[in-house]
Amino acid sequence: MAYVTGVDTGGTFTDTVIVADDGSRVTGKAPTTPDRPEEGVVASLANAAETLDRPLEDVLADTSVLFHGTTLTTNTVLERTGGDVGLVTTRGHRDALHIGRTTTRTKGLSQQEMQHYAAQSKPQPLVPKANVRELDERTDYAGEEVVSLDDDQVRDAVADLADDVDAIAVNLLWSFRNADHERRVGEIAADVAPDTPTYLSHEVVPKLGEYERGATTAVNAYTAPVLADYVDDLASALSDRGLDAPVYLMKSTGGAMPLTEVENDAVATINSGPAGGVIGSQFIGDAVGEPNLICTDVGGTSFDVGLVIDGDHQVRATSAVQQYSLYQLSVDIESIGSGGGSVAWIDDGGALQVGPESAGADPGPACYDLGGDRPTVTDADLVLGYLNPEYFLGGRRELDVDAARAAMREHVADPLGVSVEEAAASVFEIVNGAMADLLRQVTVERGHDPRNFSIFAYGGAGPLHASFYGEDLGTQSTIVPLGDTASVFSAFGISTSNVGWVEEMSNPAVAPFDADDLAETFEELEDRIESDFESQGFDTDAVSYDREVDLRYKGQVHQVSVPVPTGDLADADVDDLLERFEAKYESLYGPGSTYAEAEVELAHQRVRGSGDTTNPTLAASAEGGDARTDARDVYWPDRSAFVETAIYDGDRLTPGDAVDGPAVVQLPDTTVTVRPHQRATVDDYRNIIIE
Repeated sequence: MAYVTGVDTGGTFTDTVIVADDGSRVTGKAPTTPDRPEEGVVASLANAAETLDRPLEDVLADTSVLFHGTTLTTNTVLERTGGDVGLVTTRGHRDALHIGRTTTRTKGLSQQEMQHYAAQSKPQPLVPKANVRELDERTDYAGEEVVSLDDDQVRDAVADLADDVDAIAVNLLWSFRNADHERRVGEIAADVAPDTPTYLSHEVVPKLGEYERGATTAVNAYTAPVLADYVDDLASALSDRGLDAPVYLMKSTGGAMPLTEVENDAVATINSGPAGGVIGSQFIGDAVGEPNLICTDVGGTSFDVGLVIDGDHQVRATSAVQQYSLYQLSVDIESIGSGGGSVAWIDDGGALQVGPESAGADPGPACYDLGGDRPTVTDADLVLGYLNPEYFLGGRRELDVDAARAAMREHVADPLGVSVEEAAASVFEIVNGAMADLLRQVTVERGHDPRNFSIFAYGGAGPLHASFYGEDLGTQSTIVPLGDTASVFSAFGISTSNVGWVEEMSNPAVAPFDADDLAETFEELEDRIESDFESQGFDTDAVSYDREVDLRYKGQVHQVSVPVPTGDLADADVDDLLERFEAKYESLYGPGSTYAEAEVELAHQRVRGSGDTTNPTLAASAEGGDARTDARDVYWPDRSAFVETAIYDGDRLTPGDAVDGPAVVQLPDTTVTVRPHQRATVDDYRNIIIE
């Protein structure tokens, strides 16, 4: 028996999915251990191994590949727990990271936070001004040297920094055009301070935009030592327990990289957590013939939404963390602070609000009975009858209904002058409405017709709320993937990812573009990726490449990514490229929004390389029986009342079974709701399809 394993470390739980070569699956879950995250990984793996009734050492010995996703780098930036970073830059530009852009003050903030603009400020600098050293050097926009580099000045700058910092970032002006000066700085740094890692901006992200390039390089330097230490500890912990198989780390691009590469590309793991769910949705969608998906993940603190269109997950060229704009390609995911732990509260105007503050895992919702006394979405779900207090997490945690009701009464019902049930129903409908609004933003407001999509619902609370937040969009169906695996679906998605590298380069030009110049740049980027795969022992003939360019109308800030065919390019390909740019522009911004008289600018060229790994096998279990267990009163907004509702044991549902609403399907780690006018069916892979 050989296993493909995915492990996802989240803020509250570390989830594991182990898939055998016959397609059978088991899941594991353990509390995340922030101080020693590898211990949470081992505990989660051990929990899954226990389900297999095998020692962990035997399971790891039979594992052919292990994929891992972590929030470590994201949390390192958010919690400011990284090392001290020094910055070497061109004279006159030491304040670039501190000044930022005009949008830095609100970058990455929620709509609610942006409503209080005066209360916002720029992020605390990752690199204090005292740790910045300037060099008397200059390369111009064409890549021509204007002022030569002084080696002695570089030595002094590096020696001065090395005593006080853990890593050095180098960001020289126009280095993406001519990297000679940065390379020389790197050579001198390796000689003067060999124990201090140095990161060069043209290697991290060779793109136009001094601030974004510098911020990305600084974040990489800030997080890389922390991530490198972690993966060393993780590799040792797994090896000591018998793992002798490759381990890959999930990236925000949706691909994975070997552990040996993390120090060079730590920034690629920023915001990589939610990417696994989208990649898993794409994998399942391909298997069941669903090419267009709205991927929704409801966890304890957030609601994450991504799209799969025509079988491909959508990406964006930039991302943000702690208000820093990063040149980091990532799966395009939008998030709001709505999850099971979102706190319900009354604002100064007497209106009920839900989130974005979360009770987290400690103390958690009031019903956890761990000291929390503020009502949350989970408390509302419990009061309304959707959750079985004796079967939460498969019975591993009993919920306190009285504590949930007391918190709802004190903080919501009494201030509003309503009953506890009415208060809980209001919390429930507000959070569902906020989730539905986000779905509209990522579909209708981007020119996509939701009627052409199905919703994938996963995460601990996604299957419970999906039949509500997806109803008004008119989507084809709502799908809870792989039964109870939905609760740990990001871990499953991580296990389906391929090894991937992305290479980008700024190549500013104005249309008509030179086809030979475009092709030459693409070939250079592909050569870099091929070298990366060769270094890992991959058969480069099996590597696939996707090309794209970022285009915009002259003078605009935002760009549109357009795919480019592989191989040699002719003038006709360039003409077709411009036509597809205008078509995509109109699809995003509406008919008639293009401006034919305006010049089109080329900003960046990009290549994504993907190498296949061992993907998990999909198969369904035929085991089952009479799935209906009992009935209880559940509140349904359609009826504005509690209704006697059939309860089903989700583990006993088998392919071909059907459940008519109103119904609640209980699984060990999640709950599925079927509204009174809906019907759920189970397909061959135990996906629960609600229509």
